[in-house]
Amino acid sequence: MLNQIKKDLQQIAETIKAIVDIDVTIMDNRLKRVAGTGKLKKDIDKFAPRNSVFEKSIKTGKKYFIEFPGESVECMDCESKGCCDEKAEVCFPIKTDEGIVGAIGMIIFDEEQKKDFLKKQDRYEDFDKRMGELISLKIKESNMKNKLEHKSIELLTVIDSVAEGIIITDEFNNILSANKCIKDKLNLDIDIVNKKITSIIPKNVVDKLPRVNSCINEEEVTIKTENTTYNFLVSIKEINIKGERKGAVFTFKDFDKMQRSVFKMNEKGSFITFDKIIGNSNVFKQVKEQAKVIAKRDVSVLIMGDSGTGKELFARALHFESNRRNEIFMPINCGAIPESLVESELFGYEKGAFTGANKNGKMGKFQLAKDGTIFLDELGELPLHIQVKLLRVLEEKEITPIGGREPIKVNPRIIAATNKNLYDMVKKGEFREDLFYRLNVIPLTIPPLKERGEDIYKLSINFLNRFNYIYNKKIKGFTKDAKKVLMNYPWPGNVRELQNLIEYAIHFEKSNMITLETISKRINVKEKTSNKDLSLKDMVSNYEKKVIKDLINKYGEDTEVKKKIAKELKISPATLYRKMND
Repeated sequence: MLNQIKKDLQQIAETIKAIVDIDVTIMDNRLKRVAGTGKLKKDIDKFAPRNSVFEKSIKTGKKYFIEFPGESVECMDCESKGCCDEKAEVCFPIKTDEGIVGAIGMIIFDEEQKKDFLKKQDRYEDFDKRMGELISLKIKESNMKNKLEHKSIELLTVIDSVAEGIIITDEFNNILSANKCIKDKLNLDIDIVNKKITSIIPKNVVDKLPRVNSCINEEEVTIKTENTTYNFLVSIKEINIKGERKGAVFTFKDFDKMQRSVFKMNEKGSFITFDKIIGNSNVFKQVKEQAKVIAKRDVSVLIMGDSGTGKELFARALHFESNRRNEIFMPINCGAIPESLVESELFGYEKGAFTGANKNGKMGKFQLAKDGTIFLDELGELPLHIQVKLLRVLEEKEITPIGGREPIKVNPRIIAATNKNLYDMVKKGEFREDLFYRLNVIPLTIPPLKERGEDIYKLSINFLNRFNYIYNKKIKGFTKDAKKVLMNYPWPGNVRELQNLIEYAIHFEKSNMITLETISKRINVKEKTSNKDLSLKDMVSNYEKKVIKDLINKYGEDTEVKKKIAKELKISPATLYRKMND
């Protein structure tokens, strides 16, 4: 303990020497001298004699006054007996709350000084005692200082380890400290201390904090740096001491990062790999093997196939088996977004960009998934003017939000899917040729379910088990007749149609096996995979049903949607229902 305040102790010893003109020595509880004056100064860092009065004082906690050193009883077993040149000395232990930590002594080497000392002995002893108490107080201060420094370092380490930005200010909004997170995020220089917090946060936000007993919770704040715009949720909590505001703590939650985290959390339940995609038919295994090869290759993929074949499953598997698996997978249905909102949904907008816009602006899906994978489903529905912007994203790796001036760097992997013939659309001018070839780096064609005969029953069993669990049913399987129909049906709606059929059957089956009677209420069991032996009327009827089922699988089955389908086919709703039930 004494070594920690060694410089202070030497000053104390020199001060005593200057006042009383008597040499002073101070040693720790190991008898090591930590301070000294006069001829004793050369012995600093050396050890005092064993069995000396200093050792006795440290061990007993008593004061000692030695009028005749070398002759006194206390000196009989001293290690330096016989070679001691001291004329007199007084010694006091240095006590703290933790015990005796050393001793302080006043030593006289001159007879004249001794005479004067003996005359004022009581005063000197009291003076020496007070010096011991002063040293004890100095030790306490040093210990407190060390503890405060330790706690300060501990606190700063904790603050620096937090994944949120933290800035602490005084009562005048001057910055006292900022943690590593916010410094790194905003690229703040090391001289940020003593600058005004309003150099970082808009003044109108800081002014919302009244002078006493208040806080602001998660105010959305946009902060712009030279190259980037950040969206934070800022909270402000005042530091209140005895009813007076002495400062504030500002915390910054990265709103953009939080949004990406929400998407990642939502993805956890949809984690899928190629091994989880059911299908062992030769044609399907070839597609899966091809997809596995390109999963880790960071190139654009165009997935083609009929509606309901599982294009999104393949897109998810491509993502989760890629090097971007820890980033966001962002599915976007290009046909489900109104044309007027496509640009803002994909690329975002700045605040006040247009009437009705969010006052704080909005991040686009490309920015949210800037390092992940974007799945553009129903690609053929993408408007031509958006195709131009998408091409720029692929070539320049940057987007510009609506109303924005500065481009934002993004680098997502693009996986697109369509059930349309893009080759024909390019020829007709309905799809940009340059974008088509930019996306069609790796084409992947998913075969329809009717070409995967041996997979149909395995998929049926899988769906049966899944819906048994979901709806707490105990249906064991399919009757022979039901299985035969499942294997021979052409499945115009592909895997999605099969899944819907099994879910329907689970609800309405009354026995412990799914029967032909139950599934025949949902599909036309007389429909064949081939048109052989069918009349022209039957062929036309089958074709009409397929067209209607494809549209229903695409848009849905509610009444309003069916009215729209009837209008698109230029028939009445009644005719639509009749053709569905023929």
